[in-house]
Amino acid sequence: MDTRKGMNNDTLRSRNRGLILKLLATEGALSRVELARRTGLSKMSVSNIIAEFDGRGYVEVHEVVSAAGAGRNPVALRLSDAAPKLIGLFVFRDECAAILCDMRLNALREARAAVNAANAANLADILFSLIDSVYPENETPLGIGVGSIGPIDLRRGVILDAPRFHGIHDFPIAKLLRERYRLPVRLDGQYACAALAEKYFGAARGYRDFIFVGITSGIGAGVVSHGELLRSAAGFSSELGHMSIDWRGNLCACGNRGCLETYAGLQVILPRLRRECGRPEAPFEVFCREAGRDGASAAWGALNAMTRALAAGLTSAANLLDPQAIVIGDSGAHLPDSCLAALEAEITRRRAAKRPVKVLRSAFGAEAAVRGCACGLLDAVFRGEFFR
Repeated sequence: MDTRKGMNNDTLRSRNRGLILKLLATEGALSRVELARRTGLSKMSVSNIIAEFDGRGYVEVHEVVSAAGAGRNPVALRLSDAAPKLIGLFVFRDECAAILCDMRLNALREARAAVNAANAANLADILFSLIDSVYPENETPLGIGVGSIGPIDLRRGVILDAPRFHGIHDFPIAKLLRERYRLPVRLDGQYACAALAEKYFGAARGYRDFIFVGITSGIGAGVVSHGELLRSAAGFSSELGHMSIDWRGNLCACGNRGCLETYAGLQVILPRLRRECGRPEAPFEVFCREAGRDGASAAWGALNAMTRALAAGLTSAANLLDPQAIVIGDSGAHLPDSCLAALEAEITRRRAAKRPVKVLRSAFGAEAAVRGCACGLLDAVFRGEFFR
């Protein structure tokens, strides 16, 4: 389908600029000929856009591509270090972080701060301090992308009533950031942002239908369907962790029973691992690493229970959404290869369609949500929304 139908000339030009930037950011150095082929634009249109970007300092010559025979060799172009930067802000229940990154999602600066019951009332000041510490000198970033614990109201830019978030609710984060920094602000769920990072730069490149699953104390998901981030008409994002796998099961902080995260979230699994292994202070990744090396590890009981619970929830998600792949990230990226293989086999065996679903480890590991928090903003750039 030609998505250009119905666009006015200004919108179409903006879209084309975004397409060129996306290719240069995600594919690296490309010639004008290759850009024209990949976008379907005329060589003249590509040359005009490149000339505009060159005038702004966005692009630079990477190398001269050798071409056999007579004539001029095509020139490969790439994004320059002077291309605009983006700020990403990660908001979670026990930690917040800010990063300054380029359009290739390379982190240039990063700052973190703990959040707890003692300082949660000063959350706005914590976030301002983090952004101030990564804000570029002598340069105005394109904007601020926020990846937040949920549930959130995307349209109003508000963090609603997240479980175990120190009593913080109805927090108007987008409004506060716009008023202080006078920049565009894009709020999204942390795992929606992580899914975009995997789509453009990570494990899900080449997949048009996939689910990113982030496992921490809770469990969240970002869903990409037909190449687009899936959201409700009201702007709410997925809450996979609150999918019930037992209607008479464990009581969840959300008020429901049998939620997936009450069986497979780290707030349940980590205490069990520490108790059964006799190591009260060890982090989750240590148990996973040792289990991956030792088939007789005492950690296997808890890890296998976690895998079975995840299989139950993700089979239901696969039946509903029919993904090609499921990407496991955050602390879940530490799971041993055998757990991911068992999860893939169990989901494929149990789902109604019986089609295989690839289970992949996040390319960003435990940093998927932090690295991806600017991606809601970057996605808008790639769509041309910042050129209108």
